[in-house]
Amino acid sequence: MNNYFLKPALFIAILVFVSSCKTTMQIERPKESYLPSNLAPAVSELPLEVEVDVKKLEAAINKKLNGLIFEGDKLNNQDLSVKIWKAQNFSFTVKNNVIEYRVPLKLWTRFAWTVEKFGIKVGDNYEANGSIALNYKTTIEIDKNWKLVAKTASNGFQWIETPKLNVIGVSVPVTPIANIALQKSEKVISDQIDAALAQMVDLKKYVAMAWTEAQKPMQVSVENNLWVRITPKDVLVSPFTTTGQKLNLTISLQAQIESFMGVKPDQNKPTPLPAFKMATTQPKDFNLNIAADATYDKISEMAKSQLVNKTFTEGNKSITITDLSIFGSEGKPVFVADVTGSLKGRIYFTGTLAYNAEKVAVEVQNPEFDLKTKNALVKSAGWLLNGLIIKKITPFLTYPVKAEIESMKTEANKMLSNYKVMDGVSLAGKLNSVSVKSLDLVPGAVRLNANARGNIALKVDELNF
Repeated sequence: MNNYFLKPALFIAILVFVSSCKTTMQIERPKESYLPSNLAPAVSELPLEVEVDVKKLEAAINKKLNGLIFEGDKLNNQDLSVKIWKAQNFSFTVKNNVIEYRVPLKLWTRFAWTVEKFGIKVGDNYEANGSIALNYKTTIEIDKNWKLVAKTASNGFQWIETPKLNVIGVSVPVTPIANIALQKSEKVISDQIDAALAQMVDLKKYVAMAWTEAQKPMQVSVENNLWVRITPKDVLVSPFTTTGQKLNLTISLQAQIESFMGVKPDQNKPTPLPAFKMATTQPKDFNLNIAADATYDKISEMAKSQLVNKTFTEGNKSITITDLSIFGSEGKPVFVADVTGSLKGRIYFTGTLAYNAEKVAVEVQNPEFDLKTKNALVKSAGWLLNGLIIKKITPFLTYPVKAEIESMKTEANKMLSNYKVMDGVSLAGKLNSVSVKSLDLVPGAVRLNANARGNIALKVDELNF
């Protein structure tokens, strides 16, 4: 036989032998499916912060009380007349729920006097002017109907200018005049202050307004289309505090906080404002369960940047990754790898997704081939079933999610920096920490279920005096 004809035959035989060593896989794709993904509602305390500027209150009361405060004759069954005017503006100081203030008053008095000299009684009516500062203390409480109740009591006095006469032997009845000033001014002034506080600070109006408005769904992240729905359950009032000349009242809405991604939730049936209850402590940090999505496209893109054209070897066998993608099936991720080399075709493997808090990343644990892939490998590529190569691939599938968490936090804080609920009431504050609690697979993404905590509050911006 001519060697010329043997060479092509031998070449073809070698090709057939080599090609017979490669296995082309045709495996049925697992069914894509997803389990329901719901963020558990978080029970939280949402503070409603009401701030009363005592200087504004001071200015308002000074505006209301002017001029002549009291005028009387024949007082204390004596020939004594007194007129009392406001001398200067009242000045206020505040500490917790107690307001102390000084009331300067101008006094005019006319009184009868008699002196006896050498057995002769001489008498006349004299007038004297002076000024006195009365001190008052108002304790503020809240009654069961959400009314601000002020109880004002006298706290002594000081003479600014004691009434004097240049008449020898005649003394001005200073003590009776001071007592009359106290008696006659106290009710007028304390009634005015108590009424002003009750009228100016319509607490129930603001609490009811916040209670109602808080129940309307709020969009806190436009980028992630994240919505929050608050269902208040109870309301507690914390003790008054002060900052400088500001009187602060914190009313805590104990509420169920729910968050939703992708769709605006329906508003729950509104619940009425409950009765007033006093708390012994200030509210805790705001607590919210929120979510962020790491898309399959982003995870695949990162994995492909590290895996495509990378070869994994075991003994004299090897495979090279040419493409990779991810989807979900029955609560688990399915990784789709196109390979060439000792095995050619498309294989599917899965595992358990877990969040690694130290790495701030999503990683795959317990990797294994999909059941149908296993069955196919048993027949034609059993060498892959020992799992060595799949374990070599798995570390490249770890996906850092710090960017997604920071984006979620930043976007939410941007909205929460001054979210206007309605005129006069805004949602303000900041998320301080975000921690991932669990993972879910949803269409198109791995969902990071996180808990966010911060110092968020509903703020009443201005109380009109």
